[in-house]
Amino acid sequence: MSKKLKITIRLVLLFFILAVGAVILYIKKTAPPGEEWIAYNNDKVIEAIDRQLQAIDTDSLIREKEQYVVGKSIEEIQKAVKEGQITYEELTAVCLYRIKTLDQKEKGYNSVISINEHAMEEAVKRDSGIRETGKETSGIYGIPVMLKDNINTSDMPTSAGAEAFSAFCPSEDAELVKKLKENGAVILGKNNLSEFANYVSSVMPSGYSGNKGQTVNPFGPLKISPSGSSSGSAVAVTADLVPVSVGTETDGSIVAPSSANSVVGFKPTRDSISGEGILPLIRKIDTAGPIAKSVTDAAIAYEGATGAQISQDFDKDALSGKTIGIVSYEYNDAGMLSELKKKLQELGADTVDVELDAGKVTVFNLIHLTFRKDYEDYAAEYGLPMKTLKDLLRYNEEEPKRRIKYGQDWLEEAENAPGTDDEISKSIQTADQVLDTLFREKNLDGIAFLNSTASTYPAAAGYPELTVPFGADKNNVPQGITFAARPGEDEKLLNLGYSFESHVNGRLTL
Repeated sequence: MSKKLKITIRLVLLFFILAVGAVILYIKKTAPPGEEWIAYNNDKVIEAIDRQLQAIDTDSLIREKEQYVVGKSIEEIQKAVKEGQITYEELTAVCLYRIKTLDQKEKGYNSVISINEHAMEEAVKRDSGIRETGKETSGIYGIPVMLKDNINTSDMPTSAGAEAFSAFCPSEDAELVKKLKENGAVILGKNNLSEFANYVSSVMPSGYSGNKGQTVNPFGPLKISPSGSSSGSAVAVTADLVPVSVGTETDGSIVAPSSANSVVGFKPTRDSISGEGILPLIRKIDTAGPIAKSVTDAAIAYEGATGAQISQDFDKDALSGKTIGIVSYEYNDAGMLSELKKKLQELGADTVDVELDAGKVTVFNLIHLTFRKDYEDYAAEYGLPMKTLKDLLRYNEEEPKRRIKYGQDWLEEAENAPGTDDEISKSIQTADQVLDTLFREKNLDGIAFLNSTASTYPAAAGYPELTVPFGADKNNVPQGITFAARPGEDEKLLNLGYSFESHVNGRLTL
């Protein structure tokens, strides 16, 4: 081989290597990043737990009492308490121990952002209350509950996942928290979320926040998305860190993570749970709701957060004779849809294929229109340290690697938006009209769809939604079926979901 040919070959190889390197670099810069093992402030969470468990023999606790907690419904836990098998103090201690050892360990789930320093004290008081009265005052009495960290708590920070607000404590609890406490719930702590309810960056993974890091899906850490934005609220229930949690939804943020983590998610009729004291995404649409292991548990938590009376005498045959509209899209798993129709028909329901034009109503694409105003109104009312969105943007830019690891292009878009809610009001009105017409013309008792694929319409219109686990797809990704009913038909919707849940038993366990 001549010297000239050798040089030519080397140059070609060098060019090829450089070209491949350039392509890889381009992909890294342009492709959305994946999830990473990132967990901030685990030591603070663990310290808050250790202080409360220091007088407890945790080895004996777990050996003797964990069996009354893991995989148990609220009704089963209450029964165990009444029979003297476990106390509320021991129940709370088991939950705290599991958070420490499963959630906050290296490469843990990272679903918990902070712990209530007085959780054990509150649990002891609940035990005393039982001894004095002989009965609990509500179904949620003595039950540990966790809250998404955009819900105000006066005794714990409310950060919405932002590092900027990691030490911010509002002067009073959100209305739903007050109600839970009035009904005897033990507020255990706060859950991580997709920062600002997933409105920071167009490439930020679901379940990530600058305050706590990345929450992972227990069924496939870093492989299956925990989904958002109530990621931590769903994961904490899936992993039996807490019996029930509370999330919030603008469009799919309760039903999507519930589907992805094989738990029940209930977004009730808008305004049935007070939105006062919740950092908003779209104030006109946002709705809080419970995430639980079963429909009955979700109903108990809903009662606890509202004071409403929901009959617990659910009917296993509630779907019989009902007409359910099936909403599907081309990208849906055809096999799962076919199985859904088959199951509903086996349970005596009539199924009707219906359409909801995905492009006719939008929610997420409208957030930027009012986010700045809603944020600044909340900041003024509750005393956020960053009074304007511009102040927050500047603060984040001072330490971008931690505060805005994935950028903040959506927040920047919101800063420059006009601040009008005309389009949001139009979407709400259109969604309500379309759904009302659909329900009337097809004589529907409800609609059903896979996961959160058609959540935009009921979210915009304020219709209640209920996600029930539906096993896994061919890739072992957890699936959920979401039902929706007319506004005010929350109890009817819970009955439909209970009927489906009772016969399908689709919940996956770890």
